[in-house]
Amino acid sequence: MFEKTRALITGISAPDDLSEINMSIGEPQLPPPAFVSELLSLPNCNWHSYPKVKGNKKFYDDVSYYLNNRFSDIGNWLQPLEDYLLPVPGTREPLHMLGYCTRSTKPNPLALVTNPFYHAWRAAGLINGGEVQLMNASLDNGFLPDLSLIDEVTLARTTIMYLCTPTNPQGIIASEEYLADAIILARKHNFLLVVDECYIDIWRHNMPVSSLEVARKISGSSEHKLSNLAVLNSLSKRSNAAGLRAGFLCADPKVISSYSKIAANGLALVPTPLLNVAGEIYRDFEHNKLVRSHYNNAFKLAEKYLDCDIPEGGFFLWLKVGDDLRCAQLLWEKMAIKVIPGSYMALASNAENPASGYIRIAMVHSLDTIEQAMQRLQIFFNNIWRENKIDD
Repeated sequence: MFEKTRALITGISAPDDLSEINMSIGEPQLPPPAFVSELLSLPNCNWHSYPKVKGNKKFYDDVSYYLNNRFSDIGNWLQPLEDYLLPVPGTREPLHMLGYCTRSTKPNPLALVTNPFYHAWRAAGLINGGEVQLMNASLDNGFLPDLSLIDEVTLARTTIMYLCTPTNPQGIIASEEYLADAIILARKHNFLLVVDECYIDIWRHNMPVSSLEVARKISGSSEHKLSNLAVLNSLSKRSNAAGLRAGFLCADPKVISSYSKIAANGLALVPTPLLNVAGEIYRDFEHNKLVRSHYNNAFKLAEKYLDCDIPEGGFFLWLKVGDDLRCAQLLWEKMAIKVIPGSYMALASNAENPASGYIRIAMVHSLDTIEQAMQRLQIFFNNIWRENKIDD
C-alpha cells in the first residue's frame, strides 16, 4: 500500500510554501523511555552473546510482570511461562510465519483474513498453502468481521484466522463476547486463531480486553489454556520503540514448539541487549501513560478542527471522504499532506472493497505538527474538497 501511494502522487508537486507532513505511516515520532539509550550503552549489556530463541530468564520475568499488571495476573496463570511465550522481533515476522506453522494441517486448507488487512496477515494466508478468504470489516458490521456469516464448510477447511484489536485502521476495540466467540469457534473447528494486539495499550476511554484474559475465562484451570490461540504483542506502538524490534508471541504450547523450531533454523532473533531493554520497557507503565495522553490530546485537536468520529483505540483517523484516491492526490497537491487511501488497504471481496472511500491518517507526530495538519485538513475539507468531491 505504501508503494501504491507513492506511485499515486508521483509527478504531483506539493506547494512550495508548505512543509511536508507525512501521515501515511504509523511510525511513532516521539521518543521511547529515556532509559533505553543508557541501558544500551552499559559495558555489561551482553553484546557478545548470540541471541537465543527462548531469550533469557530476565525477559520472562519482565513480561510476566507486564502480564500480571496489565492483564490481571495472566503471567501467574500461564506457568511455566516459557511454554507459552517467545520473544519476537516485532510482530510482522511472527504474524507472517504462523501461516507456515499451520501449513498442511488440513486438506484443501483455507486462511480467513480480516479485510482491510495488514500485509503480513495475507502473506501468512499465502504461505499457508491454500486459499485466502477475506472477511470484510465495514461500517455495516461495526468494522469487525461478522463471524456468524462463516459457513460450516468454510470453517471445516480453515487452518488459520486473523483478527486485530484495537483494529487497524478503524481503531475498534473488540468486546470480550466477540473474542470469546472467536476462540470457541477456533476450538470447535480446530484452527489457529491469531489475534494481533499491537495497539492494545493505546486507548481513549475503555481499556481493551486481551484475548488472553478471555481465554482464561473460557479455559479456567484446564491444561489447555491457550488451545488454538496465538496472540502478538509489540513495543513499537506501546512505547514508541518501533526501531527496537521487540515483542512477544503468546500461544498454545504446540504453536510455541513449532515456531521455536522454525525460528532456530532461520528466523531473526531479538539480540540479547535489545531483549534486556525490551523487558525493562515492558515493566514501565508510566511512559505508556504519557504515550496514551499524547494521543488523547492529538485526537482532541482532530475534534477541534474536523467533523469526525474519534476511535476508541489506536492512533489512526479513519475518515470517510468518497473518492479516496483523488482525495489523497489533492491532499498532497494542495496541502502537502500524505495519507493512505483506504482502497489500498483492502481487496474487493463479495463485490465490495470495505476500505474504499476512506483515508487513513496516522496521528503520530508532535502536537504542534498535528495541529498544523488539522488546520490544513479543515481548510481542505471545507473548501477544496467540496469543490472537487465526487460522491460514491
